[in-house]
Amino acid sequence: MERPEQTSTAPAEDNRPQNQHQLRSEATRARILDAAHRQFVANGLEGTRMEVIATEAGVNKSLVYRHFGNREQLYREVLMLAYTRVRDAEAALELPDDPVAALDRMVSFTLDYYLENPDFLILVGIENLKHGEHLRQIRHEGLHVSSLLDIIRRITCAGIEQKLFRETLDPVDFYMVISSQCWFTVATQHTFGITFGVDVLDPDNLAKRRALICDNVRRFALRDPAAHPATAR
Repeated sequence: MERPEQTSTAPAEDNRPQNQHQLRSEATRARILDAAHRQFVANGLEGTRMEVIATEAGVNKSLVYRHFGNREQLYREVLMLAYTRVRDAEAALELPDDPVAALDRMVSFTLDYYLENPDFLILVGIENLKHGEHLRQIRHEGLHVSSLLDIIRRITCAGIEQKLFRETLDPVDFYMVISSQCWFTVATQHTFGITFGVDVLDPDNLAKRRALICDNVRRFALRDPAAHPATAR
């Protein structure tokens, strides 16, 4: 007697627990990274304890070690994730076709990102104190530098083609001029404010600082800065 044809559902049933396990594992990993991020920002590398991270993430300490191996590896994962987030935000940025307006937009984006994500500055500051020891161990591709340089080159190439920017403009120098001034504004807001008796982040002061940075960057990039003065917004 011929047996009726049967359709097996075994593969789907076998995959479901595996998928659920993977989702739980990824969720656990994300909680650990979030907790570690807060601890490293608050206490630095040496001052952070794995048991505190585990408690904050709601897992046991052995699970933290299972996912990340040791504290230094976990710190590198947090550091790389911080770089990935800023690069992703830059990649999603919509820039105007006009290169001078795009320059101003890049300045405003960078300043706003640092204002909204001061933890990034702290983490990078920690790594600078350690002479880049851990950043050096991260694959360079993991820092997504090429995506940032692509954005900068699009702006600078458009400005050079339109004979607005200097032909010798270097993308790395260009970004350093932008980043350093935005960085200083946010990273030294307390010490600078106390020293000079000014609230750096007061809306009026911040608008003036934004215009100042735009003007400085224009002066660095433009052939004729006087033809494109920046104004406070």
